[in-house]
Amino acid sequence: MKFIKRLLILILLPLIGIYIYYAAPRDVHIESMPPEFKVCGKKITYNDVEYIEIKNLLIENKSGWHIDWNTPIAGLYYSHRSYSIVLFPTGVHVEYKTGNGYTRLIRSIKHNLKTSCESVS
Repeated sequence: MKFIKRLLILILLPLIGIYIYYAAPRDVHIESMPPEFKVCGKKITYNDVEYIEIKNLLIENKSGWHIDWNTPIAGLYYSHRSYSIVLFPTGVHVEYKTGNGYTRLIRSIKHNLKTSCESVS
């Protein structure tokens, strides 16, 4: 009986720890944002209003992000080799390079930013 209890503890504790680690809300790394993105066939830089609006949105909503296990989301895609952002009507998806791969985060955020190339001037 003691053996079974110990075995269960040895199995359950790491599983609980892993669950907590992956389910816990996270902060998005805004400081990793590159100075430019490609979007809808054009390049925007840190001086453009569109870039500043996105950065401000992320700053205002820095906490409360969750790991995204799903497939890519349809929306307005801002790309860079080390950082990407997808704005969709009900939220934001961010993916960026870390020391051991890529982190993919998602968060529901109400915003009034453009979510398709048709809405980009």
